[in-house]
Parts: sequence; structure tokens; C-alpha cells
Amino acid sequence: MYTDIPLKRLTALRAADLLPLIGAPGATLVAVETLEMPASARRLDSALRLRSPGGQEYLHVIEWQGYHDAAVLWRLTGYLAWLGQREPGLAVIGTVIYLLPAADIGGEVSPPIDGAPSLGLEIPYVRLWELEAEAALTSGSLGLAVLSPLMHGASSTLVAQAATAVMAQAPPQQQADLLSILGAFAEPLITRDAFVRMVGKEKLMASDLLSYLMEEKLAEIEQQHAAELAQQRAELLQTLQEATEDVVVARFPSMPVGLVQNVRTVTNLEQLKELRSAVLATSDQAAVERLLAALAPAN
Repeated sequence: MYTDIPLKRLTALRAADLLPLIGAPGATLVAVETLEMPASARRLDSALRLRSPGGQEYLHVIEWQGYHDAAVLWRLTGYLAWLGQREPGLAVIGTVIYLLPAADIGGEVSPPIDGAPSLGLEIPYVRLWELEAEAALTSGSLGLAVLSPLMHGASSTLVAQAATAVMAQAPPQQQADLLSILGAFAEPLITRDAFVRMVGKEKLMASDLLSYLMEEKLAEIEQQHAAELAQQRAELLQTLQEATEDVVVARFPSMPVGLVQNVRTVTNLEQLKELRSAVLATSDQAAVERLLAALAPAN
């Protein structure tokens, strides 16, 4: 179940409703933050900045997991480590919320070495199918009501009750998105057509969820394009460096190897082209030696 965008949107809209789910019922929601991971260009869209009952501010990262991924616990551990380095004085914790039994790998980060556990690190986790849909629906929390189709005892009747609760209680600007998310989770229990008839096509058409899906896809394409361009540039740079070295060696066979290798310190394509042209334009080896020596990185 690939549901990243609906769940990120649900977190953005109803984060306070989710606090009991992550073991923080007494906390106060300060903000829902989107944080960029510089090394991998990944975004953390479900980082909640909370304030404890005692007044301490901290970060709680939610990792929604709807499919099997053996790396999910390592990934969340990496997020927490990065956030801890970013704000060393801030407490940072996280929870994995498993949507389906097929996604469940527990919470223990302890790969065995010769059969013995190696780390003993535990990540808190929630299995939604072990929670009661009826209790979520009657909790008064719209966020949990929207998640109720993924819980134990869910039925088409409870889906209808959840939709009614959203339409009666959610702010108008949230209703369309919440209903769209509810409909996505409810598909195993009620057909899409039946759900549309139940809540009204007009309400679902007002949802911004499609816009979020498009924005996410565009961002993904842009990242992929940027990565491809970076790879192409790296290949072109290497080719031009090697070609410049070949020109130096061809024109000046006695050139010291160490000086020739200085060509590889030039990473600007235009400067490499200028260097190659300069080597081709002169027959003075001493002048080229001075030129290459100037490329050596300062100690």
C-alpha cells in the first residue's frame, strides 16, 4: 500500500489527532515541519514539533509504512541521528506506524552477528490493524476516524459513520482532502463508486490531494533529472580531463607525471577547455610546466 502522500497530508491537517497514536496524548502540537535531508534530498513531511506536559519542546518523527521494507527502521534511525546533529540540544524521537501486516518488521534494530544481536536498539511502533476501528470512530478524533478503515473491525458501516463525522465536524477547508484520504483507505471495504455516491462527487472534486500528488511527482522528476544531469556532467568532466592529459603527454612526452595529473584538479569545464587550448597553442614545455604546477592544490 503506497500511501505516502495521503498520510503526509493527513498528518499536516490533523496532526494533533494523531498524538495518542504515537504515545503523546498529553503533548501540545507546536508545528508540523517539512525538513530537507541534505545528503539524500529526501523530505521529512511528518516531523511534529511538540511540547510535553512539563513544557519541554521536542521533535517526534512519524514514519508511515504501508509495504514491506527491510530498511525502514534503519531509515528512521538515520532521520533521528540527522535531526539530533542538526539540533543537539533538542530531544528527538520517532515512531513507525505500520498500516498492514505485510509491512510489519517490528521495531528492533539489531542485526545478528554470528547469531547474536548486535545493537539492541528499539524503535517504537504501532500496528494499526491491532487497534479497534469502533474506538477510533468514537474517540472524537477525526484523524483517527480517517484511519479507522485500516483498523480491526472496520466495515462499510463504520466507513459511512467516519465520512459523516468528517462532513459534520471538519473545517470546510479540510473536508475534501479528509474525505479523499478516507475513501482511499476504505477501498477494500466499499467500492469507489459507492463511496463517491455516499459523500458526493462535488466534495471530492474540491480536494487538493491531486495537486499534492502532481507536485510530488514533479519534484521526483526534477530530482531524477538533476541526478541525470549531474552524472552526465561528471562523465563529460572525466572525458575532458583525460583528453587534456593526452594532449599534454602527446606534445611533451617528458612532462613529469605528477604535473600531468594536476589536470584532474580542474573541475570547471570552461577552465579545462582553456587549459587544453593553451597547451595546444605553445611548444614551450617550461611554460606548460608552470601552468600545470599552478594547478596543484595548496597544502
